Amino acid sequence: MAHASVASLMRTVESLLTSNSPMRSLFCDYREEFCALDEKVSSLEVFVKNFEKNNVSVDMTDFEVELKEVANVVEHTIKLRVTEVALANDEKTHERLADTLQQVAEDMDCIWKESTKIQDKGKQVSEGSLVQDFSSSTKSILNVNNNMVGRDDQKERLLEDLTGSYSGEPKVIPIVGMGGIGKTTLAKEVYNHELILRNFNVRAWVTVSQQHNVKEEVLNCLG
Repeated sequence: MAHASVASLMRTVESLLTSNSPMRSLFCDYREEFCALDEKVSSLEVFVKNFEKNNVSVDMTDFEVELKEVANVVEHTIKLRVTEVALANDEKTHERLADTLQQVAEDMDCIWKESTKIQDKGKQVSEGSLVQDFSSSTKSILNVNNNMVGRDDQKERLLEDLTGSYSGEPKVIPIVGMGGIGKTTLAKEVYNHELILRNFNVRAWVTVSQQHNVKEEVLNCLG
């Protein structure tokens, strides 16, 4: 499952390097960064492909899930920054693109180091240590606060909707979008925000799957 996301990211980066469209000239200053990113993603794609083919360890499942989310977020963010440059082509959008490429490069390095650990240890990495190390190394790219997913404005609007005037009626605020762009991350950032902690005495986080029992979910919240 992670391989498809990594492969999609690789195709996106390669398309920016090989495109013959007029937009290519906009990114000539970042060709070195895109080439370096392409090399890292390509290496990671080979690793994930071989792993999924061999399926050598159940403990790797959490790594694959995290890697899939990271790859999806990175791809979405690069597309977002590239679109911003194509539309505005000003100093601000170029700075945002440069900052994003630098952060992505650092985080992809961390991810590659984790995959190297897995290979060096002969796939004997325990699930607990793997997930802890991986989550720590990729924290910045999944953190909404560092502008990697371009959702600061959405977060502020959510906070305003949740803490503004209350009419007394139940309120549902949906967060919609394609998979992997950081909807859950955004929701967690809002859920743990100090403004929410000050305004709500009681909070509950519930993850509802397609097959669920309402009574059990309610009891879990109360427990």
